[in-house]
Amino acid sequence: MKNIVIAYFAILALSGLVTLSLLGASLLQNRDPLGVPVLAIVVSGLLLTFIHGAIADRKVQAQRADAAKAHTFRATTTTSSAEYGYSPAVVWSAIRPAEAAMEGNDVAHAFAVPAIPDGPGERQCFFGWNGSVSMIEVIEEVPERFAVTQVLFPPGDVSTKMVYRLEPTTLGCRLTIETIEETPDYLTPNQAAMQQFSDSFLHNLEPLLQKRALEEVRE
Repeated sequence: MKNIVIAYFAILALSGLVTLSLLGASLLQNRDPLGVPVLAIVVSGLLLTFIHGAIADRKVQAQRADAAKAHTFRATTTTSSAEYGYSPAVVWSAIRPAEAAMEGNDVAHAFAVPAIPDGPGERQCFFGWNGSVSMIEVIEEVPERFAVTQVLFPPGDVSTKMVYRLEPTTLGCRLTIETIEETPDYLTPNQAAMQQFSDSFLHNLEPLLQKRALEEVRE
């Protein structure tokens, strides 16, 4: 009974955050300044969620270990690569900060929560114009060279990690994205969708880099 009550209140809280994020995104889309305080309320709720998540992290890991014993998992990997005529520093600035995602067409607001010493790494949250909310954790990184992120929200049976590698070339640099999905034996991974997502990301990055280069020239 206790678990049912907890789940009920969790659903209410999540529904409230989603409703507020939809309202905030709608207000921002209509250029209404009220969208900012509405999203600020959502951010406050998510920050509380981060704190709770950090405290309960060990318990979640134990539950995942138990689930792994009950099911067999398989890893599916896809790799995409593209070269750009820009330095690794320029490309890194376009893909690393959470706020950089707002330069695309789908993200209305984004922010990052710094890493906790001896705890979770930096967490980044993204609000879509359609009201969607997603969250990732930066597990490992070497600035301008390498980064590993993991999807935290929305939760699901599939564990997704993204590996970003930047290598200097004679004309600029090469960015390679490796997507790794771990799925339980009762699910079939959609490898085509994984490949399409990373290919699209690399394709859409080029105009953003061109925009940044023009802005730097004007400055």
